Parts: sequence; C-alpha cells; structure tokens
Amino acid sequence: MIITSRATFRPRNMAFVPLLNRACRFQSTSSQQEMFLKEYKIRSSLERLVHHYSEKQLPQFSLRRLYDQSTKLDHNYILQNARDTIEWLIIYNARRLSDFRRLPYLVILNPSISECYSSYLHTMSSLITASLDAPTTAQDNEKFVETLEDFIEVHADTLPVLSKGFTEVLHLISQEQVTHFLDNHLRERIVMRLIAHQHVQLTKTLCSDEYVPGGKFNGVIRQLNIADVITKNAELVNDICLMKYDQSVPITIDTNMYPPAFWSRQDPHDSPRNKGDPNMFPYIEYHLDYILMEIFKNSFRAHIENGVSDPVQVTISTSESPSYLELRIRDKGKGIPPNILSHIFDYSFSTYESGEGDSYKTLNVPPGAAGNTVAGMGYGLPLSKNYVEIFNKTEGSKIMGSLTMQSYLGWGTDVYLKTVGTE
Repeated sequence: MIITSRATFRPRNMAFVPLLNRACRFQSTSSQQEMFLKEYKIRSSLERLVHHYSEKQLPQFSLRRLYDQSTKLDHNYILQNARDTIEWLIIYNARRLSDFRRLPYLVILNPSISECYSSYLHTMSSLITASLDAPTTAQDNEKFVETLEDFIEVHADTLPVLSKGFTEVLHLISQEQVTHFLDNHLRERIVMRLIAHQHVQLTKTLCSDEYVPGGKFNGVIRQLNIADVITKNAELVNDICLMKYDQSVPITIDTNMYPPAFWSRQDPHDSPRNKGDPNMFPYIEYHLDYILMEIFKNSFRAHIENGVSDPVQVTISTSESPSYLELRIRDKGKGIPPNILSHIFDYSFSTYESGEGDSYKTLNVPPGAAGNTVAGMGYGLPLSKNYVEIFNKTEGSKIMGSLTMQSYLGWGTDVYLKTVGTE
C-alpha cells in the first residue's frame, strides 16, 4: 500500500476524496471495500498516464491536417488514422484533466465542475482501453467508431453544466483564472470533438458512394452553399422565436458583386459575378451552424423586443484565391450600450434576464442541434469566437480570421465573421 501525505494527496487525487468517504461509511462490508480498492487502483493507474500524456507535445491542429486525411483516405489509411486519432485524443484528454487539477481545490469540489471532471476521467479510461486494442481490421474500426460516437455524446452537454459550476464558484476564483481556463478548455474541446467527428465521417464516407479517392471533401470539410447555410440557421432561430415570442424575423441575403473584398487587401475583379451564382465555400458546416445560430439569436431578439419590422441583412463575400469567407450580419435592433459592448465576448456575461428558470439547461446545445430558448447563459458569443479562431490566427497585420462587432447605440449592430477556407 502506498501511503501519501494529505498535502500531496489532495490536489493530485481530488477525485478520490468522495471514494474515501464512501469507503469509511461502509468499512464493515468487505465487498464494498474490495470495490473501492479496485476503483482506487484503476484511478491510480490513470493518474500516472494522465501525467505522462499531458506532457506530450502535438503540432498545431489545422485545416491542412483535415485535408490531408481526406486525400489520403483508403482502406489501409483509415486504420492508421484510427491509431492517430486515439493518440491525439488521449493527449488532449490528459491536458484537460491536468487543467482541471490546477483549479483551486474548493472549485473542483463544486458538483457541476466535478461532474465535468469525472466525464473526462471516464473518457480517459475508454481511450486507454481502445489504445490497448487498436483497430487492425475494418470491423475493428467500426467498433472504434462506436467508441468515438459515445465520446461525442458524453461531452455533448458539458457546457451548460460547466457554466452552472463556474457561476456558483466565482467567489472562489478570479475572472482572469476563469477566462484562462475556459479559453484553453473550450478550444481544446472543439478540437477533440472535431478529431472524433473527422474519423467518424471518414469511415462513413469510405463505405459510401460519396467516397472520392484523393478527394478533398471525404471528411468533415465540405463545399457549402453559404446562402443555404444562412437560410437554414435563420429558419431554425425563427422557429425558436415563434415559440418564445409568437413572432419571426425576415432576413435578406446579398453578395459582394466584386470579390475579393477589402479584407483580402486585393483589388476587386474587373467583372462582377452573376447575382444568381451560388457562393460556395469549403468549411465545416456544424461550426458555421453554431456561430450563425448564436448571432441570429441576438439579432432576432433585438428586432422583436424593439418592435423593428425591417429584415436582418446578411452580406456574403467569398473568394477562391485566396480562399476566404466574410459575412456581415446587420440588424437594426437599437444597438448595444458601450459598457455592455466591451464585455460582449466575456464568459457568463448575458444581457438576458431569464424568466424560464435554469436557462443554462436549454441554451448552447451542441453544434448540430437547435437550442430552444433565445438567450441565456452567456457562452454563445465567446464560444462562437473560439470556433472562428481555432483555425484562424492573426499574423502581424494579416488577419486570417476573426469574429468582431460594431454597434451604433440607437440604431443597430454589425457582426463580422471572417475565416479562411485553406491554409
């Protein structure tokens, strides 16, 4: 038996405290003692692995990596990609656990934050098990895909729980600590889910008629008709508005007829594009879905609550070389006061006063599913910003991607989404 001092034991093995308490209450029951010791040994083994993998370095996850996986896809490569996927997910998962453990001890004891921590501990165990029996056949890979789908489901609802937890412990931790933790956590959570989604999609495409050997769009990146994506998300948010307000908000979609736009800092084309031409752009659809839904929730709510009948206007600008997308979403919802605008991308900052009880339970559902309230827990815009910036770095004066906002009090607000399609 390894005896550890209390000072050493608490921060490194915080998840064990409830187990010890439970074991003390049932000391007379040998079967329960055996169960506790078995669970303790499992978690002690994971402890060493978490430390080992959290120290490993990975290259920056990029769109280029997703394209490479797509072009290399065949029946042999999918097995290699399965092994790489396990390795990457274990390392990212270990990082998340290590960051949780750096939080103050009393913060980790919060039931909601502890629940999130436990979900990553459970995932670590599943991934380590998968690594011991990595796929070597197509049938093995299909089983691994089921593990990944379980992983995606387990982490689908962590944001509302995490939001609730940090709201309850703000008196124990500074806002700077919360921001630092959430910036790292949410960005790596986006990457982890994307890695899992990518392997699932590659596997499904390989077994379907959509598979194109050497093609760039066998995975999660697809050629998207941006106007269709905008219309789809506007309709989803209007469904929410109809339930909440018994009203909907019209939108208009127009395009920059002379691309590239000012963002690319290139001269526009001499000849305008045809107005009816589709604006195609290669990207991850569920990322755009999430961002657009959050922006439309704010814009539509502002129009309805201020009695504005004008449509929300969306302007699209795309270019193939360089590959970029720029959207401007303009509303006339009377604008945002400067003291609020400066906090608009802060975590847990919301101008919405919920009359529905625990709004955090119904807002910010995972990408791909529709939320059923218009506003709530204050993670929508900062998380949307993370979705944009996960692949888009600003290098010097060259802006590769951003989510920004301009507001004119008494008139309305412009939101600018800019992102690259290739690197």
